[in-house]
Amino acid sequence: MLQPWVDTVLPSYEYPDETGEQLEYAELEALDISKLNEPGGKEALAEQVLRFINKNGFFYVIGHGFSDEEVRRQYALCQAFFELPLEEKLQYACDTAKGDFRGYKLQSTGKLAARDNNEQYNIPKFTAEHARPHPPLIRAHWDEIRAFSLKIHDGVLLPLLRLFAHVLEVDGEFLVERHHYEAEGLEYLRYMKYHPRAAEADAQIGNIWAKGHTDYNTLTFLFHQPVAGLQVQTPEGKWKYVRSPRDAIIVNIADALEFLSGSYLKSTVHRVVRPPNDQAGRPRLSLIYFARPEANILLKPVSSPLLRHLGLQDETEQFSHDVTAEEWARARIAKDHRFRTGLVDQPEKEIIAGVNQKYYD
Repeated sequence: MLQPWVDTVLPSYEYPDETGEQLEYAELEALDISKLNEPGGKEALAEQVLRFINKNGFFYVIGHGFSDEEVRRQYALCQAFFELPLEEKLQYACDTAKGDFRGYKLQSTGKLAARDNNEQYNIPKFTAEHARPHPPLIRAHWDEIRAFSLKIHDGVLLPLLRLFAHVLEVDGEFLVERHHYEAEGLEYLRYMKYHPRAAEADAQIGNIWAKGHTDYNTLTFLFHQPVAGLQVQTPEGKWKYVRSPRDAIIVNIADALEFLSGSYLKSTVHRVVRPPNDQAGRPRLSLIYFARPEANILLKPVSSPLLRHLGLQDETEQFSHDVTAEEWARARIAKDHRFRTGLVDQPEKEIIAGVNQKYYD
């Protein structure tokens, strides 16, 4: 028998109010991917990318085809999930000790609370490899969650990968061929909830909710989220807020794409801080999609005319031995798990194969 709430209409979700405080925002470019299929559209967007991408790996995507209703529907599911009893959520806990983010991640508490201020539920690709139990709430809305996830992969990720391949002057399918949805490997849609803390508690840890970091995947897609707190680090080392337009997806380049592009496309440092005072007392929900290469793809740079022209082809810091996308991701997740759960008291330096973690707070 389904839970009673499954038999009722899922409550609609309305976004919280924008902050009224004056914040210093980063100036980000917006790529209108609806123009990719227009005559000259790919070339125009490639020129736009070349103007900013080596300075800032955060940008907006517009013309993505998602309606406001579709996005708010996922936020409604996100909110409903985190309202479930803790004992139910814990039945679907992920195994981050083994580098596996599939399922539920608990918020840290007690003396470890400063290291981790969020809950997560990560829904992996809808393939046989990732068949696993999910809460009745998720199962009751399985088809629409699947459709939303596939729409990101097919309608946003793949066009961007083709655009970046064009920028790198390589075969247009080079990156796409490393991101087949049905292949072994992990992508996932994340529901996330940051919990508000007392001003005194936040002040003791510098008002940091998530320390400065890069993501370990290919591209990260963050849907509209009006509670301010996300910041990006500029090339000059300054932190600036990221505005979240309602019609845009915030995209950031992550580690795997930096490795594959010979460090031309930079994995971008970002963090989350305590929201402004007029928003600080409420939870901060996020709806995020993490795209990753197939599990067995080696994180080696493409042979690129652009990289050779810029003198970058042979300058990339690489691993001491071959590392796959799966090995890289699991190493980073497991290392972060050890610090987050108190197994180590200081962040570890090496991630894998001689490549070190960089810390920014």
